Amino acid sequence: MRLFAIPPDQAFLPALARGTLARLGTGEALAAATILLPTRRAARALQAAFLREADSPALLLPRMRALAGLSTEDADELALPALLRLPPAVDALRRQAVLAGFASRLPRDMGGPASAEHAWALGLELGKLLDEIALEEAEILPDDPALLGHRWLERLEALAPESLAVHWQITTTFLRAIVVEWQGWLTEQGLLDIGVRRVLALRAQRVAWEDAPPAGAVIAAGIGMGGTVPAAADLLRVIATRLPQGFVVLPGEDRATAALPWEALREAPTHPYAGSRAMLDRMGATLADAAPWVEGAPEGISELLGTALLPAGHLDPWQSPEPARWLAPLAALSRIEASDAQHEAAAIALTLRGALETPGTRAALVTPDRDLARRVAAELPRHGILADDSAGQPLSDTPPGAFLRLIAHLAAGECGPVALLSVLKHPLCAGGMERAEWLAATQALERAVLRGPSPGPGLAGLRAALASLRAPEPRLAELIDALEAALGPFTALPPSPARPPGDLLSEHLAAAEALASTPALPGGLRLYAQAEGEALARHLAALAPAMAAMPPIAPADWPGLFEAALAQGTTQAARISRGRSDAAHPQVEILGLLEARLLDFDLVVLGALDETIWPQASDPGPWMSRPMRRDFGLPSPELRIGRVAADFLLTAAGSRRAVLSRAARRGGSPAVPARWLTRLDVFLQGQQGLRLPPEPCAEWARLLDQPAEIRPGPRPAPRPPLAARPDRLTVSDVATLLADPYAFYARRILGLSALDPLEQEPGAPDYGNMVHAAIHRFLASLPQAWPGEAAALPLWEAAAEGALARAALRPAVAALWAPRLHRIGRFIRALEAEQRDRILASWAEVKASLTLRRPGGSVTLEARADRVDRMRDGSLRILDYKTGTVPSKREVEAGTAPQLPLEAWLAEQGAFAGVPAAAVGALEYWRLTGADQAGEVKPLDLDLPATIAEAAAALQALADRFLLGDAAFTAHPHPRRRAVGDFQHLARTAEWSAEAEEGA
Repeated sequence: MRLFAIPPDQAFLPALARGTLARLGTGEALAAATILLPTRRAARALQAAFLREADSPALLLPRMRALAGLSTEDADELALPALLRLPPAVDALRRQAVLAGFASRLPRDMGGPASAEHAWALGLELGKLLDEIALEEAEILPDDPALLGHRWLERLEALAPESLAVHWQITTTFLRAIVVEWQGWLTEQGLLDIGVRRVLALRAQRVAWEDAPPAGAVIAAGIGMGGTVPAAADLLRVIATRLPQGFVVLPGEDRATAALPWEALREAPTHPYAGSRAMLDRMGATLADAAPWVEGAPEGISELLGTALLPAGHLDPWQSPEPARWLAPLAALSRIEASDAQHEAAAIALTLRGALETPGTRAALVTPDRDLARRVAAELPRHGILADDSAGQPLSDTPPGAFLRLIAHLAAGECGPVALLSVLKHPLCAGGMERAEWLAATQALERAVLRGPSPGPGLAGLRAALASLRAPEPRLAELIDALEAALGPFTALPPSPARPPGDLLSEHLAAAEALASTPALPGGLRLYAQAEGEALARHLAALAPAMAAMPPIAPADWPGLFEAALAQGTTQAARISRGRSDAAHPQVEILGLLEARLLDFDLVVLGALDETIWPQASDPGPWMSRPMRRDFGLPSPELRIGRVAADFLLTAAGSRRAVLSRAARRGGSPAVPARWLTRLDVFLQGQQGLRLPPEPCAEWARLLDQPAEIRPGPRPAPRPPLAARPDRLTVSDVATLLADPYAFYARRILGLSALDPLEQEPGAPDYGNMVHAAIHRFLASLPQAWPGEAAALPLWEAAAEGALARAALRPAVAALWAPRLHRIGRFIRALEAEQRDRILASWAEVKASLTLRRPGGSVTLEARADRVDRMRDGSLRILDYKTGTVPSKREVEAGTAPQLPLEAWLAEQGAFAGVPAAAVGALEYWRLTGADQAGEVKPLDLDLPATIAEAAAALQALADRFLLGDAAFTAHPHPRRRAVGDFQHLARTAEWSAEAEEGA
């Protein structure tokens, strides 16, 4: 048997190339050879390794192929006539859709899917189970693959004994039905299942080489790391025993592992070499039969890791401390212990950047955690490095993919402001207009109707909100018309009736293309442009027949189903999607576990070494329990941990330097270190307190964004020139100027105002406006003489209904506020009935304006009083309605609540339109809550002449100081007065207020 091994501490591919050149030379024998590898990426890397080892710019290379059936990449099968006679394999997405349809028939109370998205996920798991069963099957007859289904059915019949739980018996019955129906569907379509065809391809290759061995050399290298499928093991046995020039080259074992008997690893499926031992056992060989492919290497990282990962019961090396022996391997290892995932990503990026300080160094991050890979890819550009995740970017995260997802959620959300603006502002959205014109109209629509409380549902709600505007811009209606025309029937996704997913996909894509169109380009050319658009188009082309194979679904389930299906597609165009056309750095890579197999680097960072990530949780899946898998003949789920353990050990050992990285918290929850790290820590602690040296980049990453000294900004106190200061102010401005001059500066001089939030829930200001509107309508319709309760009640009801309608509240809010408004109306009518005989005239919502002549110029004061009454004694009464907190008598006396005293001064000066000047005899607050105590009259018991005179004097002093003088508009100078919240972030209050507190 021609079985060979490469020491695990040697870089596998360079050693493979070196040994191949030593045996075959650089001539025709090398060109005629075939090398089988686990992945296409390994095949591409081996080409570069041959050129380096041969020290030649040109070389006739052998054929290098990924072994069919082992890689999740498209199988690169050898051209065999036997394969041409096999039916084609079913498309993966189409299979998932058909199996999802089968799964959706399972009743909910028996574990059936809760939604179409859930059924789609179950279809994926069913496909994985079928593939696993097929790949573990060793005796498939190529002339009748359908016999495999009957064998599966026989096994399933035996999996539901009475001892199983009821739900497992139901699941097994369901699986039996699926196997029969699935095999029937495949036969009807003239297709083979994916796993079955891969196994048939492997067997066809084996039979072909048994019958007619190839003339050139055949080298199977690196296949079996962590184990392999039986059909592949049979092919390797033929290569090693039957082919005249056949070679099987495997990664070797460290000395501690090599000393273990096979039984020790048979009982430890999570060990890195358990899978390869099982493969060798099927081949009828052991690594003791393997000859060295190249000269051996000194002990290194593999010896340390192999000893630390010895299975329980074989820990004799742990009992004999040899600290001096492990110093050399420890020099090539270090550890990153990060606080969270972002800290880990920053530390890894610094580590990769630091490796480049040595010219020619090649560095890589290897991790199964795609979130960590994306974080590191985002951190590297700050160090001048571009590196993309080799696993690709999910299509759902690309700009066109996100655009499609947003459109689906727009239809499901009935055109709510957030969903609507997410679509309208997307760079691909134009709706047939020029992009700049579309964006300007979108921004106008946002300001006009989408900020604040939401309009009514759907496009009809938008049109109603637009109609309520006093003078809407014509382009807003044009925008809604274009949106409605583009969406077509895809404007709402109701729960029923059920519709075919294929029809929903067609309408969805039609709406997306219409929305993406411009006058110069049709939507399809914009949506499917560049590399990521092409990948999206290919995935959608495969998705269309898959959706056609699914049963009808509730339209409301479409966004979830579409998003799940879209996320299964990937693209390598991440740099383009981030707006960068630069090439990735040639010496830095980010790899998944599959892509990293057999590759070698000067520095490798093994990231996300936390339980449930690396290694992943040993989940048997939703269709079979562990005992059922064992009885059926499937491998233990723990064997998957053994496969990724092999990736961990061999990737670390094959590099010159390895960094082991983890985070203490992930997703806001504590993380548990990977079992390999724990074993390594415990082993080293027993070697007289040795430990993995910490990677300094972890601490550097903490300091990267931390300034050497924190210097809070000073309290802002802008001093604009006199020409920029306003010459008009309102009574409300006076209160702001007293409490927070900077807020007055921001609002009146800079002209800033806060935008209302999107989908704002109605709050206290909306309630207050509604109450004011109802009272104003009521008083405007009420005659001067009290008409009586019978006549006044309809007037109030009409005013309240009008105020509620104008507020455009959600039904739930309207149902809550209407009774409050009714109680307020009862309170107001009772007061009017009691007081009307003492009132000569009444004015509601009346405006005032008065120009003050001062030595430095003039200032105009403006106000609007809720109500002014002329009493029978000739005096005036000024009322202010409050639905919230009422200012206290002390606040009014102190001048911090100057509204009513200033309105009184304006009234005495005759500044209110239509209200003759007169002395003010009363100032009152009416607190109107609408609660059990609907209202309360709170008169201000003050020395009114003195209070009014003080307010007027304070106003003139403010005008002289701030509007006609050069005083600075200091931010919140009086800590006990409430600052205006809209401008606290602009004034950076948190910085200097904290400094002031510390100084105090």
